[in-house]
Amino acid sequence: MSFADTLPDGQRKHYRHIAIVSAMFSGFASQIIENNAPVVLFLSMLNASDSLAMFSTSLAGIANVLLLIPGASLCAFLGLRKTYTLSSLLGFIAFFMIASAPYCGGFARHAVIGGGFIFGLSVTVYQSTWYPLLDNILKSDERSSFFASMRFIYMIFVALILYVLGKFLQSKPEIWLLQCVFAAAGISLWVRKSCMDKLPIAPDMQHESPDLRKSLNICLHNQSLTGYSLYLCCFYIFYAAAIPLALVYMKNSLNMAAGTIMILTSVNIVGKIAGFFLLGRFIKNFSMKVQIIGTHLIALLAILILLTAIPSAKGLPVIFGAAFFLFGIVYALINCTAAVEMLSLARPGNKIMAVAFCMTAIAIGTVGGTLLNTLLIGCGALAESWQFMGLAMTKFQLLFGICAIGMLFAMLFFPIVPAIIGKRDDYYQP
Repeated sequence: MSFADTLPDGQRKHYRHIAIVSAMFSGFASQIIENNAPVVLFLSMLNASDSLAMFSTSLAGIANVLLLIPGASLCAFLGLRKTYTLSSLLGFIAFFMIASAPYCGGFARHAVIGGGFIFGLSVTVYQSTWYPLLDNILKSDERSSFFASMRFIYMIFVALILYVLGKFLQSKPEIWLLQCVFAAAGISLWVRKSCMDKLPIAPDMQHESPDLRKSLNICLHNQSLTGYSLYLCCFYIFYAAAIPLALVYMKNSLNMAAGTIMILTSVNIVGKIAGFFLLGRFIKNFSMKVQIIGTHLIALLAILILLTAIPSAKGLPVIFGAAFFLFGIVYALINCTAAVEMLSLARPGNKIMAVAFCMTAIAIGTVGGTLLNTLLIGCGALAESWQFMGLAMTKFQLLFGICAIGMLFAMLFFPIVPAIIGKRDDYYQP
């Protein structure tokens, strides 16, 4: 019997409401960075290059790759409470560092990059606490529906904020407006912390081993966990790079207005809301196997749509909007299935490290894809423009094509995904 099973239904419901409020403010802060558009626009105002703007989108992922697993060990040592408090402090510092960049003279762009990396560090510490904390208030059969409803609510909250922001950023926005956005994001992390303080912690979770080698070894010998993590890594290499590529393409190659870009990225969040709304029906009508395969195919379709966004194409905002909407649905589906699967695959007494292990695989994929594209853009190896069947193409079409081929390649990893295999002899507890 889990700790959540010992709590009365009414009490668990109350805790779930608190968790949703916490997620709303956490989602606002995270989306300001993960959405990429505010940071890319901010760097453009500071006269940063294409490659630096692309590199900025990988900062949180780099921090995750390097520090998620050590962060899980730190979490086991300090305890959940002290760990997420540390995360809130680091995130607060990061956002105010970014907001103050225009006052840093020649170091302005470095301040943004440094702040982005510190925020990534705060996320690694936070992620080591959030899912294990939720596991204390969720029964196993409540996970999917809770993650769907929680993210549906906070995405509506974030979408409204970003849509309003996009309206303010029409034509030539003032830099102070983005500074205020980053400052507000830093303050929201303290609201998140105050909500997390009200959630209970299981006694056994407070005594998980801080021995990094021991807990990591348990993960490596859990074949179901490692198989699913490897698939996620490959999926994210090609999925996560597509949106930042599109943002850089729209801003610096197609010269779209800042407000248009912000509104299009709000369409991405509408897609996330739609995805979380549909999740309730998917969970009831489709198995986890169908959900994972369907998510993969939708991601492939979104990348193929981006391939059609050549400079001479008519209705470019509609093309990007359709792709961003589908990417939003993919975000909703992959986040929910990953959250459910990583908790199901974790061995008892090793949840903190198992979550960190799985999230590290996602981070490696995200960073790998983004840095590869950054290298290709920055090294000058790609022709700025070229002809294909009489149509003018840019280097971005080639990069979108690589992403599409990579998504097809990632399907070869389906046989090692526990939910798809059907039969397995090692640990798996859905």
